[in-house]
Amino acid sequence: MNPIGDIQQLAMPFDLIVIGSGAAGMMAANAAAEALIRGGDASARVAILEKNARPGIKVLVCGGGRCNLTNAGDLNFLIAQFGRNGRFLTPALRRLDNDGLRQWFADRGVPTHEEHDGKIYPDSNQASSIVNTLVHAMQRAGVCILPQWAASAVGIDSRDGFFVQAADRGILTARHLLICCGGQSYTRMGTTGDGYRFAASLGHHIITPRPAIVPLLVKEAWVSDLQGLAVRDVKVTIDAPGPLPRLATGKPEPSINDLLFTHFGLSGPAVLNLSEMVAELLEKFPTVRLKVDFSHTMSHDQWRNTFDDWRRQHGARLLKNQLGQTIPSRLVAMFLQLTGTPDTTVCSSVTNAQVHQLIECIKNTGFAVHATRGFKEAMVTAGGVRLDEVNPNTMESRVCPDLFLAGEVLDLTGPSGGYNLQLAFSTGFLAGEAIAEKILQRHQEQP
Repeated sequence: MNPIGDIQQLAMPFDLIVIGSGAAGMMAANAAAEALIRGGDASARVAILEKNARPGIKVLVCGGGRCNLTNAGDLNFLIAQFGRNGRFLTPALRRLDNDGLRQWFADRGVPTHEEHDGKIYPDSNQASSIVNTLVHAMQRAGVCILPQWAASAVGIDSRDGFFVQAADRGILTARHLLICCGGQSYTRMGTTGDGYRFAASLGHHIITPRPAIVPLLVKEAWVSDLQGLAVRDVKVTIDAPGPLPRLATGKPEPSINDLLFTHFGLSGPAVLNLSEMVAELLEKFPTVRLKVDFSHTMSHDQWRNTFDDWRRQHGARLLKNQLGQTIPSRLVAMFLQLTGTPDTTVCSSVTNAQVHQLIECIKNTGFAVHATRGFKEAMVTAGGVRLDEVNPNTMESRVCPDLFLAGEVLDLTGPSGGYNLQLAFSTGFLAGEAIAEKILQRHQEQP
């Protein structure tokens, strides 16, 4: 296997072409190339195509640029995060689970650590550590890395297996093809749904893609005044008529996590983890109502008792200061404004009607969501290649032999928190090793 070669080398058929050098593609290329080296096959050739100028562009922005590469939960917990389709991931996670992934990077000089909610980050706190390690590993294994090679079409080549039309770069051929060029999220980074088109052209059916883990737009104009305010540990509930669709992500409803106010609406994990369901509901309804409990650990009655205690014990204190000990001050100011309570109100003078309205704001603020920020800002894409058309033990297509699929192109979606990168790494690793096994077997059978 050779790194980037001359035109003559590229004209020769490859044993494997990987389309997309994201987390799944780079891990797959490494797993395949390293397995071929272990199998003693020095003649096998692996190439990875990337439409951007460098591999791993999307990985570089994960986790705020720190790369939350997985989560510390056990196997059953990880599977549960993927909801209705989670069991499909069992073989891939057994082959490379979160501990195995952390060890893979540790063996290559990138130790990791656990943070809040089981999130795993590289000790460097730099996503570039993850990307550089994957790229260097491919280079050491002799993978032919082809940046700025935007695949435009794929198909069956009667002699060499598959062809890949690489825009204006010409045609490459390979015995095995792995499609793992992501979904439609972060379109500015090149993930524009090409993988769905390629898979469909080779006989696969696609579950309609929709944005997931995406910020939401709301009708309430006042939220823009709170832009940038993060509120810890809130409970978000969807208030919709009829039964709710079952989340592909498996994240339970209601969602309890942090919320972020933006200039257009709502974001933060508590909202993002319900956004896929909201996107699905918005296909049926013009708006979807969300209810937010900013103090879910205290009941309505406990809040009423608290206001009564303040009246008796702290009557001369400003109400906004008392509330500010529990609720962020900017949010308190907004609640006072929404309820028509003067910010000069002291605890002893607050009326029962004002108490009722303030408690409703704290426990039951409603938002009318009218849209998502779409694929442009979605972190992942829900939907994709139907899983019953893919062998979960190898990631090989059941429709087209020697075609493999991995990562976000599949109809698998997890919540935020490292789960989707684990999905990409695990399915990519499994696909890479399965492809290497087929290559080795085929070469052994040849005279």
